Amino acid sequence: AELNHRHTDFQSAALPTELPGHLRQRGLTTQAARARSVADHCRSANSVCRHRYQVLPEPYNLESMNDTFPSPGLVDVAVVGAGPVGASAALAAERLGLQVVWLGRELGSPSIAADKAGAAGDGFDSRVYALSQAAKNLLGELRVWDALAAARIAPIYDMRILPTTDGVSGNKTLHFGAYEGCKEALAWIVEGCNLSQGLRRAVDFSRIRTVAADLAGLELDHPQHATLQLDDGSSLRARLIVGADGAGSPTRGFANLPFKSRDYSQTAVVANFGCTVPHADCAWQWFGEHGVLALLPLPGPYCSMVWSAPHELASQLMALDSGALAARVLTITGGALGELRLVSRPASFALRRLEVSRISAPRVVLVGDAAHVIHPLAGQGMNLGFADVAALSAVLKARESFRDVGDRLLLRRYERSRKEAVAAMTLATDGLQRLFDPEQLARLGMLVKPVTLARDIGWSVVARSSWIKRQVMDLAAT
Repeated sequence: AELNHRHTDFQSAALPTELPGHLRQRGLTTQAARARSVADHCRSANSVCRHRYQVLPEPYNLESMNDTFPSPGLVDVAVVGAGPVGASAALAAERLGLQVVWLGRELGSPSIAADKAGAAGDGFDSRVYALSQAAKNLLGELRVWDALAAARIAPIYDMRILPTTDGVSGNKTLHFGAYEGCKEALAWIVEGCNLSQGLRRAVDFSRIRTVAADLAGLELDHPQHATLQLDDGSSLRARLIVGADGAGSPTRGFANLPFKSRDYSQTAVVANFGCTVPHADCAWQWFGEHGVLALLPLPGPYCSMVWSAPHELASQLMALDSGALAARVLTITGGALGELRLVSRPASFALRRLEVSRISAPRVVLVGDAAHVIHPLAGQGMNLGFADVAALSAVLKARESFRDVGDRLLLRRYERSRKEAVAAMTLATDGLQRLFDPEQLARLGMLVKPVTLARDIGWSVVARSSWIKRQVMDLAAT
């Protein structure tokens, strides 16, 4: 804009048609004298522009121009982590017009989910996610949602949660309905392979550069960029590093961001079942001494089980044959979905809580499990990661023109924007897990009876209050 103003002011003044007297007196030729006259006129116009538009000193302008036009080998954003949160972060940054590099060893294969989906054939992936309305909106903005296999997505219109193992009856059942909450759906069940393939296809059609290598080191001492050392011996420079590399995040370690971790003393056992009673797009959940058992709807007469069980019980479940495991689940659920038939191989993973005190460092931010890990009883882990991406994208989009994407103030804005939402969800899931965990209750000693009484009264109040349930649904949708 400044150059255009200078050009306009220069054109608005007529160039001299006769040689000034002082030039004629110097004995210059007509051509040389006219060139000297034009040069004097340019300096005069430049001085007028500086005064009128208050142009900043020249060294500052040169530095700003260097920020606007990156030097070779320097990118705006480097996203570390080949999972769904990393892919969405790369796509969100690319949609802002930024130069993006996406790093991860798994990116060397044609499709991230090829091994997971190819071996399963027409079966369902044992790892599924309950995506919220906000997560669905983000995927829609990234042009990913419509690229997913719609026939393999199951909406949840109702949810029933029971605090005991008394089957499907009882006045303590918590019921959440999309109709009562004025929601399109409470959530959408999406297989991990379906989500990863849709995100990868979107990346393939973008300008994002993928690098099939893992992070091996970080250099954060330069004021204008960070340097990433990769395990293949190469390196690259970026103004912003987004760490989306999971709970064991190397990015977090190299940036020296402190964290606290606590073992839940539980292991999640996941498997898919065929059911004889239609699930009617309803999700079921049972709390008790067995842990937390959830049955989530899948397309057709199928459901996905997520059983957060104590370590010893989880080991027993993994050792059962298909018939015995189905019978064990049937006993807990009281036949809510009829007879069950195992249709996938069970898998398990240990559960823990991870809390990072700071999720930003100079030129570095964390998203997803690298920034926080919560209990899966509410199915909000992936949703929190997508909410991180949406918040970071909003901060970068609204940044001032003189700030680059790695400006420390921008990263602090992102960190503050996520602190309350993450703390609220962590408190809710952690509190519920503690209230129904026999090991945690045993530590209360003489207080166990009043605590369980208060828990049961609170549960009954929530079950009877439409207003409270609407607030819970609003929280889960964000």
